[in-house]
Amino acid sequence: MIALIKSSGQFRVFLLYQIFSALGNGIFSIFMMLSVHLIYGNIVYTGIAGFLMSAPRIIAFIVGPVVDRSNQVNIMRVTTLLEFGMLALLAFTPLLESLGVIIMFAVIIVFSFAAMFESPAGTALLPRIVKENEILTANSLINIAAIVGGILVAVLLVAVLGQEDNFRLVFGVSTCFLAGAFIFSLFLKNPQSEAKPGGKPAHNFRADLVAGMKFLRRNVLLFFVVADVAFVFMAQGAYVNRPAFIEYYAGAQGYIIIVVISMVGGLFASILVEPLGKKFRVGQLLFIFYLLAGGTRILFALALPHSFVAALAVMVATSFVLNIAGIIESTLQQKIPPKDMVGRVNTMSTTIVAISVALGALAGGFIGRVVPNVMYIFIAHGAIVIVMSTYYILVPAIRRLPKFNDITREGEEM
Repeated sequence: MIALIKSSGQFRVFLLYQIFSALGNGIFSIFMMLSVHLIYGNIVYTGIAGFLMSAPRIIAFIVGPVVDRSNQVNIMRVTTLLEFGMLALLAFTPLLESLGVIIMFAVIIVFSFAAMFESPAGTALLPRIVKENEILTANSLINIAAIVGGILVAVLLVAVLGQEDNFRLVFGVSTCFLAGAFIFSLFLKNPQSEAKPGGKPAHNFRADLVAGMKFLRRNVLLFFVVADVAFVFMAQGAYVNRPAFIEYYAGAQGYIIIVVISMVGGLFASILVEPLGKKFRVGQLLFIFYLLAGGTRILFALALPHSFVAALAVMVATSFVLNIAGIIESTLQQKIPPKDMVGRVNTMSTTIVAISVALGALAGGFIGRVVPNVMYIFIAHGAIVIVMSTYYILVPAIRRLPKFNDITREGEEM
């Protein structure tokens, strides 16, 4: 890992950009849901907020051709600046006034729309600035740095929670991180644009879109999308009910402590995913870690009403196994498609999954009002993940995937 940092100046800049962007976006996603819950005390509002966070991604597929054929660095600069503006606005908005929740919803929509461009741009840029055998290492480093920074920042912010006005400080800190991300983006260079100083050839948007759809339809990555659709529907239902569930038993600060400490699991996952990916076959890893994820989700729901410490330990374990699986899947999306198709494949899979995310968030808000105990939602989520884990062994295309070092990009030989 250290060798990669030393050898590539552009990756060092990209790493710093990703750290500051992840901190700004992470604080937004964690505290936005909690702030809506605490300020308005309405689970339906929380469900709507979760829905709006994911709804723009339903049209993410149209972003892919733009990302693949444009200067990804410029996209990252513009979207980061837009995210900065939205959070700066939120930091000064009178949230308790009659239009406060409407303003929050509007900020969520615009912020999520900007992130819909920023994320695939970074995904498409990474394979252009690191070597093929360094993509998994690069993703691990990005996760490690962002998680360490996130833990430090979140610990500092725990003390300011409890009143509506304090959320202004939280969003203000997030705004500062996005400002830092924008500054680092100014030092990034786009290898694609440098390779073609005379300009890019004309292209057909529809043809690019169709080519991306055909690739995803006939590739093993489609099976991951199918699995994710089932996973995220229940996951999002649990996600929108998580603030109320944890806050009821542990308070607002307990919620933040659980979220922050669970990042430790993600840190260990980021460190261990590289050696695991080089030693075991991809399908085997995903089967094991999704099986564990389902079990730990159920244990968390059962443990929290009785022991905060036990629930905390279980959340660390859940974060560990889910981060392993997430890094593996995101790396496959960067390692398998041709380099000029990474953005399209990423955004098309995002669109399909986002539909399930949005519906799951919206349904979760209403289900949370009718079930006798939201604990049942978490148990149902865990049970579905356990069933889904067998999918990674039963599907031949996934089962036959080799170790990471033996996976080649389509159109390239070993």
